[in-house]
Amino acid sequence: MKLIPFSVIKAAKENDLEAAEKIRKHYDSYIGSRCLQSYTDENGTRHTYVDEDLRYLAEIALYAAIFRFQFTDPPDDFEP
Repeated sequence: MKLIPFSVIKAAKENDLEAAEKIRKHYDSYIGSRCLQSYTDENGTRHTYVDEDLRYLAEIALYAAIFRFQFTDPPDDFEP
């Protein structure tokens, strides 16, 4: 998975809505894959769909995590 640039995370934490939206889009397919529900219809056919209520709650949790994110100084031996 491609990493989100530090500058985008920092901007989102500083209430930049565009940066927060970039992070949400980055995780969009992952969130969707974790919010799947299934049911079997009257003919015995199984159907799977994205539960939009679960997706909404997951996105709220993502935004909360962005704003709780704590930056720390890198170790002395860190090389970018």
